[in-house]
Amino acid sequence: MKKILLTAITLILFVGASSAQIGKGHKYLGGSFNFSYDEDGTTQNYIFDTGISQYSNYKIVSFNISPEFGFFLNDKWAIGIQPGYSRVSGTETTNFASTSSAVSSYTYTNKYHTDIIGLAVNLRYYYMINDKFGIYPQMGLSTTHNADNLNNGHLSAFAGPNVVFFPSPKVGLNMGFGNLSYQYSYLTKGSYFNASLNNNFNFGVNYYFGSK
Repeated sequence: MKKILLTAITLILFVGASSAQIGKGHKYLGGSFNFSYDEDGTTQNYIFDTGISQYSNYKIVSFNISPEFGFFLNDKWAIGIQPGYSRVSGTETTNFASTSSAVSSYTYTNKYHTDIIGLAVNLRYYYMINDKFGIYPQMGLSTTHNADNLNNGHLSAFAGPNVVFFPSPKVGLNMGFGNLSYQYSYLTKGSYFNASLNNNFNFGVNYYFGSK
């Protein structure tokens, strides 16, 4: 037990004495991956003069992968390139029960999927409080498109705060919270602005490498 405790203390001291590998000449790899499956989905009822329509969306699969590669311009600033791909698929069913004629009742079922591709350019400013902990505001531009119709998509500008912790010199654990974002729709030509600091929490891991 004493040996295990001494080994743990030694590792902690070693990690604490190491400096994060950031600065000019360094690079990082990271990104995000998300997967979810909703068996039940949602069901909604709509009442019309001619009958009742029940719409169900279920067996919903959501998948997203966004790798990121970045490099440091100097000891503070880093720029990252992040391509992305996501797919949402599921089954939708509409059951219409006519109140006037049984012949008018019907059931419609459709299996669907939507593929989205995108590319983002991110700019970070690192402010290290000590060798292991720091903050970095991140801002950037991104464009996303429906793979079946490239004119259907969005151009986004965004910014938000992040914190980073280095358990080892080459591994950074980061957390972002809140954001400022502006989004423009290529299809509708409309836009909207969002500002929040108490939601949009996200977590990530980056691997830092290279040398000055």
